[in-house]
Amino acid sequence: MAIDRQDGAQLQQRLDILLQQQRDLIAGLERGQSYFQQLARSVWRVQEEERRRLARELHDGIGQNLTAIVRMLGDALSEFQSAGGAGRGRLEKACDLAESTLAETRALSRQLRPQILDDLGLPAALRWLARTFSDSHALEVHLDLIEPPVSLQGDAAILVFRVVQEAMANIAKHAQAHKVDIYLRYTGQRVILKIRDDGCGCDPAEALATGSQGQGSGLGGVRDRVRLFGGECHIDSIPGGGFAVAIEFPFATAPAKRSS
Repeated sequence: MAIDRQDGAQLQQRLDILLQQQRDLIAGLERGQSYFQQLARSVWRVQEEERRRLARELHDGIGQNLTAIVRMLGDALSEFQSAGGAGRGRLEKACDLAESTLAETRALSRQLRPQILDDLGLPAALRWLARTFSDSHALEVHLDLIEPPVSLQGDAAILVFRVVQEAMANIAKHAQAHKVDIYLRYTGQRVILKIRDDGCGCDPAEALATGSQGQGSGLGGVRDRVRLFGGECHIDSIPGGGFAVAIEFPFATAPAKRSS
């Protein structure tokens, strides 16, 4: 019996060691997961900062130069009001080209990072985005937004804006929709965003699969960005039955707004 008790004690000791090793392994995996999550969020922030820098350079540098060129061409064209021939025609074409290039530059700047998001905040940026897609794609966009007591800023504001931007681009490209509803609420310490359209719908699993291969709707990127901030992304759609995406993430993950 003494041998049995000794064997039992040794077995228990080995089990305790294995359990401790398992706990250490789990803790190490959790630390690794947390580290890589923080690293991915840092990369995302760097990308957003680069977007903002490029947008400002396009707007303040190239955009202003193009504006000056358009004005000079306009002045030159006005001096040739009574003139005709090939010279005036080439000048008119140059003026049209400069104006279209300026418009494209401004549009690219806003797509990279709309200045309204940094200057006036998320609600104004979402209203601008809804109005832009409504005008350019003949969509009826309804924005149901109740602003929180504390303004949503920093990473949280950018995350919401990017999800809406990606969803609207996807709707315009794939959905064949006529109406879009955007719902944004703040419940306690959580942000809830829902976007629904009345378009042709899709198979969510297939859309996520093609998106992960860089070919499709970008839904996989939306889901991954939301998960980086401890959130959840839910997709509800059937072919022919419209499409809906809903995200929810902790409000507390948003740091204070950084100065420009």
